[in-house]
Amino acid sequence: MKRKILLRFPTSLVLFVPMLAVLLVGCNDSTDTPTQEAEQYRIMVISDIHLFDMDRISHEGEAWEQRLLLEDKNYAYCAVSMETLVQKVKSQNVKYVIVPGDLTKDGEVINHEFAASYFKAMEDAGATVFVINGNHDISNADAKEFTAEGEFQIETATSADFRRIYHDYGYAEAISQEAEGLSYAVDMGRDIRLILLDSNIYNDSKTAPHQETRGILKPSTLAWAKEQCAKAISEGKVPVGVLHHGLVEHIPGIQSVFLPEFLADNYIEARRELAAAGMHVVLTGHNHSQDIASTEEEGRTFYDIQTGSLVTLCPLRFIDIDSEKHTMSITSQVLDRLSDGTKLFDFLLENSFWGTRRNLMNMIESNLKRMGYDGEKLEETKLMLTTLPVSADGSYLLLDALADAYTGYRQGDEVMTERVQEVCSVLQEYSDMISKKGDISTAQLLLMVKNLYAGLYVDSPSPDNTLVIEY
Repeated sequence: MKRKILLRFPTSLVLFVPMLAVLLVGCNDSTDTPTQEAEQYRIMVISDIHLFDMDRISHEGEAWEQRLLLEDKNYAYCAVSMETLVQKVKSQNVKYVIVPGDLTKDGEVINHEFAASYFKAMEDAGATVFVINGNHDISNADAKEFTAEGEFQIETATSADFRRIYHDYGYAEAISQEAEGLSYAVDMGRDIRLILLDSNIYNDSKTAPHQETRGILKPSTLAWAKEQCAKAISEGKVPVGVLHHGLVEHIPGIQSVFLPEFLADNYIEARRELAAAGMHVVLTGHNHSQDIASTEEEGRTFYDIQTGSLVTLCPLRFIDIDSEKHTMSITSQVLDRLSDGTKLFDFLLENSFWGTRRNLMNMIESNLKRMGYDGEKLEETKLMLTTLPVSADGSYLLLDALADAYTGYRQGDEVMTERVQEVCSVLQEYSDMISKKGDISTAQLLLMVKNLYAGLYVDSPSPDNTLVIEY
């Protein structure tokens, strides 16, 4: 049964919000000279594409259906979505495509080959593609096929496989590669050096694979990255980072507590070191959300430009570079209609809501257990939090409100509406009432949930979908 979603992505393909011009980097001497022509080009950023080759990997049976219930991803549209993006590369005159990780469903070699076939098509259409790995892409024990008999392991990629399969999509053009891991640096245009960083944790094994959702920038990776920043600046280029995990908290005061795995473990220290080395923009993914977060480092604004997931709500970003004005002009689009005529977004929005709702139930349970709830008390509290009415007529439940809030956050440029304020007021009233009855712990829990809910509507100072940065 269909339901009305509280927040919706704008129906227009291009999302416009007021532009914000801010200083990005205090540049050294510009590489532009009076004899050089201005350079202008367009970048397309796509992330968390999670490609799944449904023609080559079995996907049926109860195990497959259970797996889909744990995710809000839409693998059936992988191929046609990528075909649509190939067309956009040509129609939008895209010069570079950047992909900050999670190229595959779960690190399957077959799916890496599938992704590479579309990157080849993008390059045939006129773009140069640069990729880096995400937490799903290497040594993943979930690399499986699904049949009526159950789920069965298939070959997962190692870092050597990744470098081989994507040789032509970044590594062949690299001016430097880190000795360990998959990080590399490459020039983009005349005055930008991309420094692509492997922030993932994996054991690089095919036979006993293990990877983690969380990530980190290892000391060796940071040392190498800072060297690349210094070299870039000495050559008159601006260093821009690309990595899977975030370096700025995208849900202020919330993400580091409830969703820390979407930030690098050492995100604050890593950000400060990179900013001190001259890097003030990073392109990230991982959290399947269209969000730009910013903070001050070294007296300048540091931007974490996060791009959402192709298999969740199909967003993408364009970044127009103007070397004469030294600007990055960022706009966002969503693949609303695919190349085969499919109208996709309404279906994806509905699916994202219900998938988010299921995931929130799991998150609530895990956090309650972490807080010491167990047995009957755990079940009672779970029931209360998932069925609590937060509207006057009782039809709008807390779990619905949380799912709407997270779905809205995923689209960017969140708005604190009257309905959101009403939910916050209701939760405050519940907390006050329960506190008067002497149940202080439950009252405090409701206040925590209220702050979590409200926090999803509190954005960092930077707009999420349209922004102009001076570099």
